[in-house]
Formats: sequence, structure tokens, C-alpha cells
Amino acid sequence: MEHIKQKVYKKVYHMACEELLNANIPQRCEAAGVFYKEGSNNSIIAIPFFNESITVTVPGFTFKSSKNTNITLVTRIILLHYLIKASGAKIGKDMVPYEDIPGLRHYLPVYQKRALKPLQAAFGFDRHAFLEAGLSLGAIQQEYGDASFTLHVLPRISITFILWEGDSEFPPSIKTLFDPTIPDYLPLEDIVVVSKLAATRILKEARRQHAFDASDYS
Repeated sequence: MEHIKQKVYKKVYHMACEELLNANIPQRCEAAGVFYKEGSNNSIIAIPFFNESITVTVPGFTFKSSKNTNITLVTRIILLHYLIKASGAKIGKDMVPYEDIPGLRHYLPVYQKRALKPLQAAFGFDRHAFLEAGLSLGAIQQEYGDASFTLHVLPRISITFILWEGDSEFPPSIKTLFDPTIPDYLPLEDIVVVSKLAATRILKEARRQHAFDASDYS
């Protein structure tokens, strides 16, 4: 099953590479809000991604992280889709929950299972560890719920995570908010993926700080 999934990812990746090469790359980078430098043989695209910067060299499509982290195939696909899809739409102050993004309400159970339940299991009774992990990743603290922060994923995509801590009467709950323009920057199916990547980074940061095994919740 994993082998089949990797074959699908590779096909999607190669299709995205081809689509970007056939596009107006400087225009795509401007719409995405990322740095672009054209060279005689290769061009450089620098994409802020969470708390690092990823450099993409085209047409060879080599990827390098400013923190020397491994750049997975899934991450590469997200970055390419962002460049291809970016419309340049203006980001506003309004935020909407995942289920209010057109076309996504029926995917909510999948989204909750993949992106929210691991965070809820890890931080449902510890808002301080939740907030500390987010802020350590460069997030901006918000005033929603018992603890909340906005994590910048890409220049024009951010996710606000909100925790309501559980007690003896009520179970914990976690919700996310997005700018309504997110479908102008990512395909709908990628919103689950990028949220899962964000959740994984939050869990890993908490593990680094507090020495609990975040893999138990992923």
C-alpha cells in the first residue's frame, strides 16, 4: 500500500514540475509572494515555509532547506502546487473554519482525524505546552479559546489553531481557521495535507521541549 502511495506521489510531483516549467515562473512567484532570481542556466526560487526557507532550483528541481532538514516528496508537491495555484488574491482579516471553505464540509471527519485529533490527544489538557510549541515555531499568539496561535505556513497561507482545554465535565477540542482565499493558493485536497504537516511540526516541537513522545499522537 505504501509503495502504491509513493508511486502516486511521484506521478503528481512530476506533473507539477512540468506544469510549473510551462508556466510564466516570474509571474507565478510574484503571485505567490516569493523571491525569484533568474540565471543564465538555472533560476532560484526561495519560499518561506513555516520557520525555514526552502530554495528551489529550476529547471533541475533541486530543493534545499535553510535548516538542512529533509524535504519530503509531499512537501515538494505542496510547494509546487502553491506556486502553480497562487492567484495573488489579497489576504484579509476574516477567518473561516475548515468546514466553511466551499467544497470541504463533507471532508471534515477526515480532516479532524488527520490534523486535529493528534493535537487534541497531545494537548487537550495542557494549553501551556500547546501554546509554547506554537510560539517556538514563530507563531503569533491569538485570543481565541483557552490557547490559540496563528502559524504562517507559506507567504500567503496561515493556519490559526485554537484549543479549548478539557476538564472533568467537557472533553478538549481543537479547531482551525483559515483565510477564505486559501483555495486561491492551494488545491482543496492539499489543505488537509498542509494542516497535517503543521500539526506534525507542533507535536515535534513539543516533544523537543518536554520530552514526550509526539509519535504517539501522530
